[in-house]
Amino acid sequence: MNIFQTSTAFYPSMGGAQLHWFTIGKMLAGRGHTVTGCGQWKDHRNRYLIDSTLKAPWGDDVYEAGPIKVHRYQPSGFARAWMAPLLPLCLPLPEIGYPLISRYFAGKMGQMDFKPDVVMNIRIGREHFSWASYHVAKKRGVPFVICPNYSPRMQSKFGQVVMRNFFRLLRAADGVVVFTPAERDEMIRLGVESENILLIGVGPLLADEWDTGAFRRDYGIREKMVLFLGQKLEYKGFDTLIAAAPKVWEKHPETSFVFIGPHYPGTKEVFDKINDPRIVDIPRIDAFDPIKVAALDAANVFALPSRQEGIGGVYIEAWALKKPVISCKIPFLTIRDGIDGVMIPQDSDFLADKLSWFLDHPEEAEKMGQAGFERVQDEYSWEVIVSKVEEFFKELIKRK
Repeated sequence: MNIFQTSTAFYPSMGGAQLHWFTIGKMLAGRGHTVTGCGQWKDHRNRYLIDSTLKAPWGDDVYEAGPIKVHRYQPSGFARAWMAPLLPLCLPLPEIGYPLISRYFAGKMGQMDFKPDVVMNIRIGREHFSWASYHVAKKRGVPFVICPNYSPRMQSKFGQVVMRNFFRLLRAADGVVVFTPAERDEMIRLGVESENILLIGVGPLLADEWDTGAFRRDYGIREKMVLFLGQKLEYKGFDTLIAAAPKVWEKHPETSFVFIGPHYPGTKEVFDKINDPRIVDIPRIDAFDPIKVAALDAANVFALPSRQEGIGGVYIEAWALKKPVISCKIPFLTIRDGIDGVMIPQDSDFLADKLSWFLDHPEEAEKMGQAGFERVQDEYSWEVIVSKVEEFFKELIKRK
Protein backbone atom coordinates (compact mmCIF):
# COMPACT_ATOMS: atom_id res chain seq x y z
CA MET A 1 0.00 0.00 0.00
CA ASN A 2 0.94 3.63 -0.52
CA ILE A 3 -0.03 5.39 2.70
CA PHE A 4 -0.20 9.19 2.97
CA GLN A 5 0.06 10.15 6.66
CA THR A 6 -0.68 13.78 7.54
CA SER A 7 -0.49 15.82 10.74
CA THR A 8 0.26 19.45 11.56
CA ALA A 9 3.01 18.27 13.94
CA PHE A 10 5.13 15.41 12.61
CA TYR A 11 8.03 13.53 14.19
CA PRO A 12 10.59 14.58 15.47
CA SER A 13 7.99 16.84 17.09
CA MET A 14 7.46 15.25 20.51
CA GLY A 15 4.02 14.37 21.78
CA GLY A 16 2.05 11.20 22.33
CA ALA A 17 0.14 11.37 19.04
CA GLN A 18 3.22 12.20 16.96
CA LEU A 19 5.28 9.39 18.48
CA HIS A 20 2.46 6.86 18.32
CA TRP A 21 1.74 7.36 14.64
CA PHE A 22 5.40 7.68 13.68
CA THR A 23 5.95 4.25 15.24
CA ILE A 24 2.98 2.81 13.35
CA GLY A 25 4.18 4.39 10.10
CA LYS A 26 7.71 3.10 10.61
CA MET A 27 6.46 -0.43 11.29
CA LEU A 28 4.14 -0.35 8.28
CA ALA A 29 7.13 0.68 6.16
CA GLY A 30 9.00 -2.27 7.66
CA ARG A 31 6.22 -4.54 6.38
CA GLY A 32 6.82 -3.38 2.81
CA HIS A 33 4.36 -0.49 2.53
CA THR A 34 5.36 2.98 1.32
CA VAL A 35 4.57 5.66 3.89
CA THR A 36 4.83 9.33 2.93
CA GLY A 37 4.34 12.00 5.57
CA CYS A 38 3.07 15.56 5.42
CA GLY A 39 3.14 18.17 8.18
CA GLN A 40 3.95 21.72 9.17
CA TRP A 41 6.13 21.60 12.30
CA LYS A 42 8.74 19.28 13.70
CA ASP A 43 9.26 21.34 16.87
CA HIS A 44 7.02 22.16 19.88
CA ARG A 45 4.08 24.50 19.45
CA ASN A 46 0.83 24.89 21.35
CA ARG A 47 -0.89 27.86 19.65
CA TYR A 48 -2.14 25.56 16.96
CA LEU A 49 -4.10 27.87 14.66
CA ILE A 50 -1.82 30.90 14.58
CA ASP A 51 1.30 28.70 14.48
CA SER A 52 -0.14 26.96 11.41
CA THR A 53 -0.88 30.20 9.58
CA LEU A 54 0.48 33.64 10.51
CA LYS A 55 3.39 32.33 12.58
CA ALA A 56 4.02 29.09 10.71
CA PRO A 57 7.62 28.30 9.73
CA TRP A 58 8.72 29.82 6.43
CA GLY A 59 9.29 27.78 3.31
CA ASP A 60 8.35 24.28 2.18
CA ASP A 61 10.87 21.49 2.61
CA VAL A 62 11.34 17.71 2.70
CA TYR A 63 13.14 15.65 5.33
CA GLU A 64 13.59 12.01 6.28
CA ALA A 65 12.06 10.61 9.47
CA GLY A 66 13.44 7.08 9.46
CA PRO A 67 11.88 5.30 6.46
CA ILE A 68 9.26 8.06 6.01
CA LYS A 69 9.81 10.98 3.62
CA VAL A 70 8.03 13.96 5.18
CA HIS A 71 6.90 16.99 3.16
CA ARG A 72 6.36 20.23 5.07
CA TYR A 73 4.05 22.83 3.56
CA GLN A 74 3.77 26.39 4.85
CA PRO A 75 1.66 29.36 3.76
CA SER A 76 3.28 32.00 1.58
CA GLY A 77 3.47 35.62 2.69
CA PHE A 78 0.49 36.47 0.49
CA ALA A 79 -1.51 33.53 1.87
CA ARG A 80 -0.82 34.66 5.44
CA ALA A 81 -2.20 38.07 4.56
CA TRP A 82 -5.54 36.75 3.30
CA MET A 83 -5.73 34.13 6.08
CA ALA A 84 -5.42 36.79 8.81
CA PRO A 85 -9.04 38.08 8.67
CA LEU A 86 -10.35 34.49 8.55
CA LEU A 87 -8.69 33.35 11.78
CA PRO A 88 -11.12 35.12 14.18
CA LEU A 89 -13.95 33.24 12.44
CA CYS A 90 -12.47 29.76 12.79
CA LEU A 91 -13.79 29.05 16.29
CA PRO A 92 -17.22 30.76 16.28
CA LEU A 93 -17.93 30.15 12.57
CA PRO A 94 -15.72 27.24 11.46
CA GLU A 95 -17.83 26.66 8.34
CA ILE A 96 -16.68 30.09 7.12
CA GLY A 97 -13.21 30.35 8.64
CA TYR A 98 -11.67 27.02 7.69
CA PRO A 99 -12.66 26.14 4.08
CA LEU A 100 -10.34 28.53 2.24
CA ILE A 101 -7.45 27.71 4.56
CA SER A 102 -7.94 23.97 4.21
CA ARG A 103 -8.32 24.23 0.42
CA TYR A 104 -5.04 26.12 0.28
CA PHE A 105 -3.18 23.31 2.05
CA ALA A 106 -5.02 20.68 -0.01
CA GLY A 107 -3.65 22.39 -3.10
CA LYS A 108 -0.15 22.18 -1.69
CA MET A 109 -0.55 18.49 -0.84
CA GLY A 110 -1.93 17.83 -4.31
CA GLN A 111 1.34 18.95 -5.90
CA MET A 112 3.14 15.87 -4.58
CA ASP A 113 4.24 13.24 -7.08
CA PHE A 114 2.69 10.47 -5.00
CA LYS A 115 -0.38 8.31 -5.60
CA PRO A 116 -1.79 7.20 -2.25
CA ASP A 117 -4.01 4.19 -1.69
CA VAL A 118 -5.23 5.66 1.60
CA VAL A 119 -4.96 9.05 3.35
CA MET A 120 -4.48 8.89 7.13
CA ASN A 121 -4.78 12.15 9.10
CA ILE A 122 -3.87 12.60 12.75
CA ARG A 123 -5.62 15.65 14.17
CA ILE A 124 -3.28 17.70 16.30
CA GLY A 125 -4.51 21.21 17.04
CA ARG A 126 -7.05 22.77 14.71
CA GLU A 127 -8.93 21.09 11.89
CA HIS A 128 -7.62 22.81 8.74
CA PHE A 129 -5.04 20.09 7.99
CA SER A 130 -7.64 17.38 8.57
CA TRP A 131 -10.03 18.95 6.06
CA ALA A 132 -7.15 19.46 3.61
CA SER A 133 -6.33 15.75 3.87
CA TYR A 134 -9.99 14.87 3.31
CA HIS A 135 -10.09 16.96 0.12
CA VAL A 136 -6.95 15.22 -1.17
CA ALA A 137 -8.46 11.78 -0.50
CA LYS A 138 -11.73 12.66 -2.22
CA LYS A 139 -9.94 14.10 -5.26
CA ARG A 140 -7.83 10.95 -5.56
CA GLY A 141 -10.80 8.65 -4.92
CA VAL A 142 -9.14 6.85 -2.00
CA PRO A 143 -10.28 6.20 1.59
CA PHE A 144 -9.89 9.00 4.13
CA VAL A 145 -9.09 7.84 7.67
CA ILE A 146 -8.73 10.11 10.68
CA CYS A 147 -7.52 9.76 14.25
CA PRO A 148 -9.38 12.58 16.05
CA ASN A 149 -7.43 12.42 19.33
CA TYR A 150 -10.75 13.10 21.00
CA SER A 151 -10.48 14.86 24.35
CA PRO A 152 -12.91 15.53 27.21
CA ARG A 153 -13.11 19.25 26.50
CA MET A 154 -14.74 18.44 23.15
CA GLN A 155 -17.68 17.10 25.18
CA SER A 156 -18.25 20.44 26.91
CA LYS A 157 -20.93 22.81 25.65
CA PHE A 158 -18.22 25.10 24.31
CA GLY A 159 -16.46 22.17 22.65
CA GLN A 160 -19.66 20.93 21.03
CA VAL A 161 -20.13 24.36 19.44
CA VAL A 162 -16.61 25.13 18.22
CA MET A 163 -15.93 21.54 17.06
CA ARG A 164 -19.24 21.03 15.23
CA ASN A 165 -17.60 21.36 11.82
CA PHE A 166 -14.93 18.85 12.82
CA PHE A 167 -17.60 16.41 13.98
CA ARG A 168 -19.11 16.68 10.50
CA LEU A 169 -15.74 15.60 9.11
CA LEU A 170 -15.71 12.55 11.39
CA ARG A 171 -19.08 11.48 10.01
CA ALA A 172 -17.81 11.98 6.44
CA ALA A 173 -14.63 9.94 6.97
CA ASP A 174 -14.31 6.41 5.62
CA GLY A 175 -12.56 5.35 8.81
CA VAL A 176 -12.05 6.72 12.33
CA VAL A 177 -9.29 5.33 14.57
CA VAL A 178 -9.78 5.55 18.35
CA PHE A 179 -7.81 4.43 21.39
CA THR A 180 -10.40 3.47 24.02
CA PRO A 181 -13.89 1.95 24.22
CA ALA A 182 -15.17 5.22 25.73
CA GLU A 183 -13.85 7.15 22.73
CA ARG A 184 -15.48 4.64 20.38
CA ASP A 185 -18.82 5.11 22.15
CA GLU A 186 -18.48 8.87 21.82
CA MET A 187 -17.84 8.56 18.07
CA ILE A 188 -21.03 6.52 17.71
CA ARG A 189 -22.92 9.15 19.71
CA LEU A 190 -21.63 11.79 17.29
CA GLY A 191 -23.05 9.84 14.36
CA VAL A 192 -20.05 7.84 13.11
CA GLU A 193 -21.06 4.41 11.80
CA SER A 194 -19.72 1.65 14.07
CA GLU A 195 -18.34 -0.32 11.10
CA ASN A 196 -16.14 2.67 10.24
CA ILE A 197 -14.45 2.75 13.67
CA LEU A 198 -11.20 0.96 14.55
CA LEU A 199 -10.18 0.57 18.21
CA ILE A 200 -6.42 0.09 18.57
CA GLY A 201 -4.97 1.29 21.89
CA VAL A 202 -1.33 2.43 22.08
CA GLY A 203 1.96 0.72 22.81
CA PRO A 204 4.90 1.74 25.02
CA LEU A 205 7.76 3.69 23.42
CA LEU A 206 10.84 2.55 25.32
CA ALA A 207 14.55 1.96 24.79
CA ASP A 208 15.77 -1.63 25.00
CA GLU A 209 18.67 -0.85 27.37
CA TRP A 210 19.11 1.57 30.28
CA ASP A 211 21.15 2.14 33.45
CA THR A 212 19.00 2.94 36.47
CA GLY A 213 21.97 3.24 38.82
CA ALA A 214 23.70 5.78 36.59
CA PHE A 215 20.46 7.78 36.35
CA ARG A 216 20.13 7.93 40.14
CA ARG A 217 23.75 9.03 40.53
CA ASP A 218 23.72 11.58 37.70
CA TYR A 219 20.58 13.35 38.94
CA GLY A 220 21.07 12.98 42.69
CA ILE A 221 17.94 10.90 43.22
CA ARG A 222 17.07 10.39 46.90
CA GLU A 223 15.69 7.30 48.62
CA LYS A 224 12.28 7.52 46.92
CA MET A 225 11.14 9.08 43.68
CA VAL A 226 8.00 10.44 42.00
CA LEU A 227 8.08 10.85 38.21
CA PHE A 228 6.25 13.28 35.90
CA LEU A 229 6.72 12.55 32.20
CA GLY A 230 5.04 14.85 29.70
CA GLN A 231 4.91 18.29 28.14
CA LYS A 232 5.26 20.99 30.80
CA LEU A 233 1.92 22.61 30.13
CA GLU A 234 -0.49 23.87 32.77
CA TYR A 235 -3.27 21.45 31.86
CA LYS A 236 -0.85 18.53 32.31
CA GLY A 237 -0.61 19.40 36.01
CA PHE A 238 3.15 19.79 36.42
CA ASP A 239 2.50 22.81 38.66
CA THR A 240 0.03 20.77 40.72
CA LEU A 241 2.74 18.19 41.34
CA ILE A 242 5.24 20.90 42.32
CA ALA A 243 2.70 22.24 44.82
CA ALA A 244 2.15 18.73 46.23
CA ALA A 245 5.86 18.09 46.85
CA PRO A 246 6.25 20.03 50.16
CA LYS A 247 3.20 18.22 51.57
CA VAL A 248 4.72 14.85 50.67
CA TRP A 249 8.07 15.88 52.18
CA GLU A 250 6.40 16.33 55.57
CA LYS A 251 6.25 12.51 55.83
CA HIS A 252 8.81 11.49 53.22
CA PRO A 253 11.57 14.12 53.13
CA GLU A 254 13.94 11.91 51.15
CA THR A 255 11.76 11.88 48.03
CA SER A 256 12.89 13.27 44.68
CA PHE A 257 10.35 14.71 42.23
CA VAL A 258 11.58 14.32 38.66
CA PHE A 259 9.98 16.23 35.78
CA ILE A 260 10.89 15.07 32.27
CA GLY A 261 9.54 16.85 29.20
CA PRO A 262 9.82 19.93 27.01
CA HIS A 263 9.33 23.46 28.32
CA TYR A 264 6.91 26.02 26.95
CA PRO A 265 6.92 29.81 27.43
CA GLY A 266 7.04 30.57 31.15
CA THR A 267 7.53 27.03 32.44
CA LYS A 268 11.32 27.04 32.66
CA GLU A 269 11.10 30.14 34.84
CA VAL A 270 8.89 28.18 37.27
CA PHE A 271 11.66 25.64 37.80
CA ASP A 272 14.41 28.27 37.87
CA LYS A 273 12.77 29.80 40.96
CA ILE A 274 12.88 26.50 42.87
CA ASN A 275 15.97 26.14 45.02
CA ASP A 276 15.61 22.55 46.19
CA PRO A 277 17.70 19.69 44.77
CA ARG A 278 14.81 17.30 45.37
CA ILE A 279 13.03 18.93 42.41
CA VAL A 280 14.80 17.65 39.28
CA ASP A 281 13.97 19.27 35.93
CA ILE A 282 15.04 17.37 32.81
CA PRO A 283 14.22 19.09 29.48
CA ARG A 284 13.03 17.38 26.35
CA ILE A 285 14.49 13.95 25.63
CA ASP A 286 13.92 11.64 22.69
CA ALA A 287 11.11 9.12 23.07
CA PHE A 288 13.60 6.25 22.98
CA ASP A 289 16.21 7.87 25.22
CA PRO A 290 17.44 5.38 27.86
CA ILE A 291 17.04 8.15 30.46
CA LYS A 292 13.26 7.86 30.16
CA VAL A 293 13.25 4.14 30.88
CA ALA A 294 15.78 4.53 33.69
CA ALA A 295 13.57 7.20 35.27
CA LEU A 296 10.50 4.98 35.02
CA ASP A 297 12.45 2.10 36.52
CA ALA A 298 13.76 4.27 39.39
CA ALA A 299 10.35 5.73 40.26
CA ASN A 300 8.16 4.48 43.09
CA VAL A 301 5.09 6.01 41.48
CA PHE A 302 4.26 7.77 38.21
CA ALA A 303 2.12 10.92 38.48
CA LEU A 304 0.68 12.82 35.52
CA PRO A 305 -2.30 14.74 36.96
CA SER A 306 -3.46 15.96 33.55
CA ARG A 307 -6.94 17.34 32.85
CA GLN A 308 -6.87 16.33 29.20
CA GLU A 309 -5.61 13.09 27.67
CA GLY A 310 -6.76 10.58 25.10
CA ILE A 311 -5.58 7.14 26.13
CA GLY A 312 -2.47 8.54 27.82
CA GLY A 313 0.41 6.51 26.39
CA VAL A 314 2.80 7.49 29.19
CA TYR A 315 0.64 5.65 31.72
CA ILE A 316 1.07 2.51 29.63
CA GLU A 317 4.83 3.09 29.56
CA ALA A 318 4.82 3.32 33.36
CA TRP A 319 2.89 0.05 33.54
CA ALA A 320 5.49 -1.55 31.25
CA LEU A 321 7.98 -0.89 34.08
CA LYS A 322 5.46 -2.19 36.68
CA LYS A 323 4.74 1.22 38.20
CA PRO A 324 1.42 2.36 39.69
CA VAL A 325 0.04 5.56 38.17
CA ILE A 326 -1.87 8.63 39.30
CA SER A 327 -4.10 10.47 36.83
CA CYS A 328 -7.02 12.84 36.84
CA LYS A 329 -10.56 11.58 36.40
CA ILE A 330 -10.73 11.61 32.60
CA PRO A 331 -13.33 9.40 30.90
CA PHE A 332 -11.13 8.17 28.05
CA LEU A 333 -8.23 6.88 30.13
CA THR A 334 -8.01 3.11 30.50
CA ILE A 335 -6.82 3.26 34.12
CA ARG A 336 -8.82 1.03 36.44
CA ASP A 337 -9.16 3.13 39.57
CA GLY A 338 -7.79 1.23 42.55
CA ILE A 339 -6.50 -1.68 40.44
CA ASP A 340 -3.60 -0.43 38.31
CA GLY A 341 -3.63 3.20 39.47
CA VAL A 342 -5.74 5.90 41.08
CA MET A 343 -7.74 8.77 39.57
CA ILE A 344 -8.12 12.08 41.39
CA PRO A 345 -9.17 15.71 40.82
CA GLN A 346 -6.37 18.03 39.68
CA ASP A 347 -5.73 19.26 43.22
CA SER A 348 -2.41 19.36 45.06
CA ASP A 349 -3.90 18.19 48.38
CA PHE A 350 -5.53 15.13 46.80
CA LEU A 351 -2.34 14.43 44.90
CA ALA A 352 -0.12 14.72 47.98
CA ASP A 353 -2.39 12.35 49.91
CA LYS A 354 -2.25 9.69 47.18
CA LEU A 355 1.49 10.03 46.72
CA SER A 356 2.05 9.64 50.45
CA TRP A 357 -0.25 6.60 50.49
CA PHE A 358 1.77 4.91 47.74
CA LEU A 359 5.03 5.65 49.54
CA ASP A 360 3.54 4.33 52.79
CA HIS A 361 2.23 1.13 51.15
CA PRO A 362 4.92 -0.24 48.81
CA GLU A 363 3.31 -3.69 48.63
CA GLU A 364 0.01 -2.23 47.39
CA ALA A 365 1.91 -0.04 44.95
CA GLU A 366 3.71 -3.11 43.63
CA LYS A 367 0.41 -4.96 43.13
CA MET A 368 -1.02 -2.08 41.10
CA GLY A 369 2.13 -1.86 39.01
CA GLN A 370 1.99 -5.59 38.32
CA ALA A 371 -1.68 -5.33 37.29
CA GLY A 372 -0.75 -2.61 34.80
CA PHE A 373 2.17 -4.65 33.47
CA GLU A 374 -0.11 -7.60 32.76
CA ARG A 375 -2.43 -5.33 30.76
CA VAL A 376 0.48 -4.12 28.64
CA GLN A 377 1.35 -7.72 27.77
CA ASP A 378 -2.25 -8.60 26.90
CA GLU A 379 -3.59 -5.44 25.24
CA TYR A 380 -0.86 -3.04 24.12
CA SER A 381 1.51 -4.97 21.85
CA TRP A 382 2.82 -2.91 18.91
CA GLU A 383 2.61 -5.89 16.56
CA VAL A 384 -1.09 -6.30 17.35
CA ILE A 385 -1.77 -2.56 16.95
CA VAL A 386 0.00 -2.29 13.59
CA SER A 387 -1.71 -5.41 12.26
CA LYS A 388 -5.10 -3.91 13.16
CA VAL A 389 -4.27 -0.69 11.29
CA GLU A 390 -2.90 -2.59 8.28
CA GLU A 391 -5.99 -4.79 7.95
CA PHE A 392 -8.32 -1.81 8.44
CA PHE A 393 -6.65 0.08 5.60
CA LYS A 394 -6.90 -2.96 3.33
CA GLU A 395 -10.59 -3.38 4.14
CA LEU A 396 -11.36 0.29 3.43
CA ILE A 397 -9.52 0.10 0.10
CA LYS A 398 -11.65 -2.92 -0.86
CA ARG A 399 -14.82 -1.00 0.00
CA LYS A 400 -13.83 1.75 -2.44
